[in-house]
Amino acid sequence: MKGLSVGFLVAQLVFRVKGQTWCSPAIRPYLLEDAASGDPSFVSILIDAPVTFYEISKAAPIQLQSELNTLDVAVSVEGITLVQGTVTLNSTKTSLPFSLNSLQPRTSPYNISCSAKYAGQTFEAMGSLSYLPNPPSDIGSVTKMDLRTGALLARPANGKGGSYAPIFPIGFYTQFDGYLAQNLSILAELAAQG
Repeated sequence: MKGLSVGFLVAQLVFRVKGQTWCSPAIRPYLLEDAASGDPSFVSILIDAPVTFYEISKAAPIQLQSELNTLDVAVSVEGITLVQGTVTLNSTKTSLPFSLNSLQPRTSPYNISCSAKYAGQTFEAMGSLSYLPNPPSDIGSVTKMDLRTGALLARPANGKGGSYAPIFPIGFYTQFDGYLAQNLSILAELAAQG
């Protein structure tokens, strides 16, 4: 039998690849206005910690202990601890809420370091966190990626502001002139499905 492996983030654009642990902000990018969010899962770091019997490139071996099933995770930004928490092995999208108030919005991303400890073993990963100033109101809006659900989030396009909400992107590659043009209720059906 091959040894078990747990991987810690190698490339931040790889989502839930079996054998890789993923450590990433729940939303990309965050804006200054998000510091006041009342949703604890919105401003958070998501951790995936799958365990597999397969050998996976860049996954670190783990020596499992029958009495332990959690990782102690710490996420830091440029050497300052942002959040600490416990994550169950073989879990996905575990949310570790944090406060944006300890960071200053800027146009370049912050480097984040994720460290997980398990029975004397340590797993490390690097990533990035984008925390931008609010855009001027006369240049439009910001589209965000919600990595909790995979949705794109945008403000209403009516110019009156409003909350961010999931959008269904329609463009050249969705072939609007095909099946959507014949039955616009398909959009409502897709929205109801999430």
